[in-house]
Amino acid sequence: MKNRTPLAAVLLAGVLSVAGCSSNSQGDDASPVFLSVNFKTLPESWNIGSGLPLVLDATEVRSVLKNPGAGSSSFLDTRLDDYVVEWKRMDGGTKAPETETFVGNVLIPAGGTTTLAKYDFMTRTALQRAPLDQLLPFNGGIDRETGRNEIRCQATVTFRGRTLSGQPVQGVGAFGMTFLYSGAAQAVVGRVN
Repeated sequence: MKNRTPLAAVLLAGVLSVAGCSSNSQGDDASPVFLSVNFKTLPESWNIGSGLPLVLDATEVRSVLKNPGAGSSSFLDTRLDDYVVEWKRMDGGTKAPETETFVGNVLIPAGGTTTLAKYDFMTRTALQRAPLDQLLPFNGGIDRETGRNEIRCQATVTFRGRTLSGQPVQGVGAFGMTFLYSGAAQAVVGRVN
């Protein structure tokens, strides 16, 4: 009869090492709160010909207490330092708009919600750079990678801050956006709730 002890020991060591890993990134950090993000009233698409930055009417950022039974204090309020907007193509293209960082400068009460009204998510300059600049009429009006007159992207937005006691806090949200060119002056084409 073969000795299966070495095999059993290897399997047990593997199970124990995997058990120590966690995919719960919000629960793994030391901060007593994390941020939850909800994008409200998104534009259906954005006209790069308007010359206006991409601005969202309302973004709700909620501070979630990891242990609500432990109580709360103003030391758990979060000062939102900044937010990073990273773009990814969703239409088969590979070149995406550049990542940008914006100043947050708002206080989110512990266990409460703050609405960010009219915050930028892409600057005017970024709207005029590759790959979005290909949609402008003097550049052909067509995305060279897809052959379409629009570019569909997803934004992953990471909100970063600190509790008033100094512990780092963050939260991530995402939204989709279609960029196109229109000779009309308005920036927004339709709205999605």
